[in-house]
Amino acid sequence: MNNKIDLQTIADELDFDLEDVEMLVEVFLSEANKSLESLKKAVDANNLEDIFKYAHSIKGSASNLTLQEISNTAKKIEDNARKNSVFDYKTTFEILKQLIDNIKI
Repeated sequence: MNNKIDLQTIADELDFDLEDVEMLVEVFLSEANKSLESLKKAVDANNLEDIFKYAHSIKGSASNLTLQEISNTAKKIEDNARKNSVFDYKTTFEILKQLIDNIKI
């Protein structure tokens, strides 16, 4: 899967310059990858508090850039961690990671 995001559409939706959006997406990818590392550790340890925290961070950042599929997937993780639900965090984490890894600008 190659998710080339449409930077111009994001720029138009956010009323930003294209160059600014490209920079924001690059920063998002850098920060999201750091959060993914921490989220993976939290998932492996079944630490629901940290799962919530890192999923929430990714959700918000993705939402700010109108990256809805990423935001919605992170929200599933966040919501289940908040409720202390029995949930397949590992599989959903892998989906989230793949969505982020596949972003091309």
